[in-house]
Amino acid sequence: MLDGVRAVASAGIAPVRRRRGRRSAAAIPDASRRAGWVDVVMPVHDVERLVDASICSVLAQDHWRLRLIVLDDSSSDGTAQRVARWAARDSRVRLVRVEHRDPNATRNAGVALAEGEFLTFLDGDDVLRPGALRDLVGSLEASGADFAVASYDRLERGRRTPPAFWIDEAHAADRPSTSLERFPAILVNAVQWTKLYRRSFWDAANLSFPEGGHFQDQLVSARAYARAASFDILARKTVDWRIRADGSSMTQQGVRADQVHDRFATALGALAVLADESTDEVRRARIAQVLSNDAAIAAAELPGMGDEAFAALRDGLAGLAALADEAIWAEVPAESKVLYEFVLRGDRSRALEYLRRGGLDVLRHPLIQVEGMQYIELPFWADDTVSVPLQRFLAAPRELRAYAERAAERNSILRR
Repeated sequence: MLDGVRAVASAGIAPVRRRRGRRSAAAIPDASRRAGWVDVVMPVHDVERLVDASICSVLAQDHWRLRLIVLDDSSSDGTAQRVARWAARDSRVRLVRVEHRDPNATRNAGVALAEGEFLTFLDGDDVLRPGALRDLVGSLEASGADFAVASYDRLERGRRTPPAFWIDEAHAADRPSTSLERFPAILVNAVQWTKLYRRSFWDAANLSFPEGGHFQDQLVSARAYARAASFDILARKTVDWRIRADGSSMTQQGVRADQVHDRFATALGALAVLADESTDEVRRARIAQVLSNDAAIAAAELPGMGDEAFAALRDGLAGLAALADEAIWAEVPAESKVLYEFVLRGDRSRALEYLRRGGLDVLRHPLIQVEGMQYIELPFWADDTVSVPLQRFLAAPRELRAYAERAAERNSILRR
């Protein structure tokens, strides 16, 4: 109810904020737009239906000292024309036409044009929440940290839904001036559109987007987290990440072999960064995160994979598995460990059968105790024909929490 009221109020005041920001900025020469100014780099490609909402969300920020650098990457629709209309009436909007056909190269081109004290990124189909820049800038001004990272929601068919639960857990509380060694859990937030950097840090840390590929945010984030003296974690959500029904968003994933390969290659590259620039504890925490989250997302897409994509999945998992010892595997959910066992064997038919039998719907299966340890009786449990190692069925801490929460809910219902 309260969120709905806030949304209505924000929609009503947004045009006023845009006008105020436009008028205030018009009085300031370009050469003076440095201290306190935020550069928002926005790559766009064929987002004619969505780009107006994205631009509106930026220009309506109450932190009006901003420059929106929109880089149109060879759009074939009316995207550039829509952006040009905004640029004609608001000096804070700049349209640049590029022909990279690569969002990473396009982002780098935008960074090269940015001149403000702060730097952030937004895709041309996503929406910046009201007050986002105010809170991000305010956090950095209060803490003196190198960058700030906030949370986000998903936006699908006009409805907001929460992100993966591990994102919400990482942003459960504000953590000003923290570090990767103190809170490695933040590595789960690898996207760029939730972060606001001091431009001086971006340059000093020698950050840029590796060109080509689909998941290069991970490499930039790993380097930023590892190289920062400190960063701020905000509990609030600053972006609505749009999930397009056609799956064409820049950050939505498909099941093509090159995308599966790139997902794992980028994850391994980020782990190499952490091995070189952080602690072994941080690197191990990230291995567990990738096996628990990123790799699990890829493996769950197995039914839509062809032979080449399945081979890429198997090879990628093998690369990760080589880095994990039993202590790391103990942190990985059993529902994924059993699936990985079949993928690593190249046994696609049993992997698919495991999925059909609800292997990833963990709470459907009983939690049992064997010699003081908690296991989950997932498909193929005690099946001598496949001989999955018992340790693959070992419940991970987050699965045990899920079972405990379900038990608490049932007890609460019974007490009513």
